[in-house]
Amino acid sequence: MMKKSVAMLAQSHLAIAAGTPAPQEINIVLLGTKGGPSLLNTARLPQATALTIGDKIWLIDAGYGASLQLVKNGIPLRNINTILLTHLHSDHILDYPSLLMNAWASGLKDHTIQVYGPPGTQAMTKASWKVFDRDITLRMEEEGKPDPRNLVKATDIGQGVIYKDELVTISALKVPHSPFPDGEAFAYRFDTQGKRIVFSGDTSWFPPLATFAQGADILVHEAVHVPSVAKLANSIGNGKTLAEAIASHHTTIEDVGKIAREAHVKKLVLSHLVPATVADDVWQQEAMKNYPGPVIVGHDNMTISVP
Repeated sequence: MMKKSVAMLAQSHLAIAAGTPAPQEINIVLLGTKGGPSLLNTARLPQATALTIGDKIWLIDAGYGASLQLVKNGIPLRNINTILLTHLHSDHILDYPSLLMNAWASGLKDHTIQVYGPPGTQAMTKASWKVFDRDITLRMEEEGKPDPRNLVKATDIGQGVIYKDELVTISALKVPHSPFPDGEAFAYRFDTQGKRIVFSGDTSWFPPLATFAQGADILVHEAVHVPSVAKLANSIGNGKTLAEAIASHHTTIEDVGKIAREAHVKKLVLSHLVPATVADDVWQQEAMKNYPGPVIVGHDNMTISVP
């Protein structure tokens, strides 16, 4: 432990001497790991993930409960730097308006939260402010709070590099997720400090994702277990129609393994699990039919370090 600390300290001094940022700890925090908008139990909440690099906080999607899960994990809402939305299905954005208001109520004032998402993100953000307009006006008048509309900047994105600074480069890839048209669903890639972390978002089988994620240290990918989908659909309603939609709009767990193998990723993390009730060993066994590397079945409030 002492040797490791000395080595890290030496690296920091060398980095400072060379004029480059010292390496910072990278963590992935799984906030919500179920797929779909239904709330059938409290074991898993809808989709949201935080990526932290040092004291910088990126949030990928903001499904129901994201604000509460961030607080549970000791991540101050007022410190969020960036929110990236993969697409505008409700299980990925239901907490988005609440998150903006909660961050403001928790002390957001010294920086602007950058929000990136598909076409419609800007309009959704403006609509959110309208919903809370009365509350915002009264609190600004009575409590002297800054105007939160000046502390959030939303941008509708396309494919390619969407953000770059001295710490991280973030790229977006269009992925197929019916019934959304082309260009309304994205995967995201973070390249930082020689590490690569990729989030698939919601996508059906899409080989270009393997190229996009090539050599990733961690690939966080959605997954559907087809044999269990029919049972889930029948419990919710719509039966066959819902089951067919779920299966065709997402990636089977076997195909997730293929993507991870073809991308030569070092570690596969499964999230946005459909159904959320499938046992961990089933997810792992199915993924490992096609991927020989380590497979982590995501759970809410799980933290994964990027070595």
